[in-house]
Order: sequence, then C-alpha cells, then structure tokens
Amino acid sequence: MDRIAFLIAETDRLNDGNYLRFGNELRARGFHVTFCLVDSISLHRSNVMARGFTIDQDLVAGDPIPALEGFDLTAFSHLWLLSLGLRRNFLDKMQLLYSISNKVCIINSLDAIMHLKSKYFLASRPEQFKYPTTYASTDPDELYQILRKGGRWIAKPPAGSLGREVFLISNEDANARVILESLCGPDNDQYTLLQAYVEEIERGEKRVLIAGGKPVGQYRRIAQNDHRTNLMRGARSEACELTKQEANYCEMLGAFLLDFGAELVGIDLAYPWIIEFNVINPGGLLTIEELTGCDLTATIIDRLGFVSADS
Repeated sequence: MDRIAFLIAETDRLNDGNYLRFGNELRARGFHVTFCLVDSISLHRSNVMARGFTIDQDLVAGDPIPALEGFDLTAFSHLWLLSLGLRRNFLDKMQLLYSISNKVCIINSLDAIMHLKSKYFLASRPEQFKYPTTYASTDPDELYQILRKGGRWIAKPPAGSLGREVFLISNEDANARVILESLCGPDNDQYTLLQAYVEEIERGEKRVLIAGGKPVGQYRRIAQNDHRTNLMRGARSEACELTKQEANYCEMLGAFLLDFGAELVGIDLAYPWIIEFNVINPGGLLTIEELTGCDLTATIIDRLGFVSADS
C-alpha cells in the first residue's frame, strides 16, 4: 500500500484546509495517510524522523490532534510538504529532507520549494515570465535613489506572506526613506524588494490553482482597504473565469512548473504580470468552494496522479 505523510504546522486542533481535505480524500482511495509536524523533523543516527499520527477514519475540523508517535520518513512513498514551519530553522529542515530525497517522492520538489517562491527567481528570468521590474538590496539609500527616479513602487520583504509589511510608496511620500530603512533593519542586514507597481492589479488579481501542470480553478481578489489584494487584509473575493489569453498563459506556466517538480501551485496573476508563485500549501481550495459551490479536492488529487492505492 502506498504511504503518504503530510508535513504540517504544529496545531492543537485540526483545521479545515488542504491537509485535512487531501488527507481524507487519499484515505478514501485506499492510501495509508499520516500527518507529521514539520518542526519535529530530526536526525536519529542515520534516520530522518518526525512525530505524527496516522488516520483510520476521516478527519473532522475542530477535533484535537491525536497522540503523536515517531516515524521514519523514508518509510513513506510520498512526503507532501504543506508548511515551512519556523523560519529560523528552515534551512536545517530542507537539508534533512534533501538527504532522503532519493528515497521518497517529495511534493512539491525541494527545488521548487527553495526557488519558485522566490521573487529573485521570477525577476531573473524575463525571457520566461512577465514580472514587474524589481530591485533588491540591504542598503536603504541605494533603494531610495531608485525611488527618486519617479513612479510608484511596492516595498516589501522578499520572504513575506499574507500582505505583512507591504507598502505602496513613491518619491512624494514623506515616509518613504523611513519605510525602506525599517524594512532593511537597524543593521542593514535584511533584504528589501523594491518592485514597480503594475496598474493592472487595480482590476483585481486572480489566484489560479495549477495541479499536475493544468489550471483547475481560480477566483479574483480585489483590494478594498488599501493596495493589498490579500484576503486577510480585507480584499474582496469573487468568482471569475480565465480569459482565453490567461488560460493559454497558465497552460504554458503549468508545463514549466511541472518540469520543475511543482505539482500543486497557486499563481497570483494580474495578466500579463505574474505576481507570485505559491508552492507551499497554496490557498484557494476553500475560497473557490465558498464562491462557486465546487469542491476541487478530488480533481486536484486526480491531476496529481493519485487515482487509487491499488491501481
């Protein structure tokens, strides 16, 4: 029997989301499903271990986490990474997982997890991606001189999430230099991105879910309170379709992502601009169901090739 372990963030109770829905779907298809806490990954002599629990019935949101036990991660056929856990030990966890990557299939690939989320990767490939003009530095004065040339810019940390510390600034803003100094840190040891603002995003940003290299669903996010399109920052969501140009673009991107080992990705798209690739636990599954009534769980699992454990 194929055995799959989801690597998830530590939590006291089960939450409705990707891991719960994918886990229940795979268990119903005959897979042996385990959930391990990503921040419990450890090395025991030559074995990479993690603490977790195996399910023999459907998970229910709100239930407490069952008792944990230790698992050798190489005992699984697949590891599905759905959380990076604590940021300060991210590199150690990636190195531990890399040491067993020749023994177990990891979703998404470690290359995808390390690089596709990166704004640097997108910015460095203008021949492949339409991406806003981007600068990165730990020197706020260097970034400020770019800002002084005019235009509107987004200033943010390269590894931020959920719309935190994302500022829309221009040379006319009295606090622009202060914002850049704050983002770079008191010792100028924190990288800060300065990214040209793209007006297309004012019509909304589409989150497109790509599974197995193919778009499976999408919705539009429209900023409400400020420039940010993050739902947790008050943006409005609505059901939408992809235009023919967007669909063709996403097909092309999906093929590239699949070649890179990225099997489930959320693309943030303000056509023709790619804003971000989301390769760690991409959101959208629950929102699409709320907006359309369509649960894409089974479709995504099909697209990733998990038909049944016996096939």
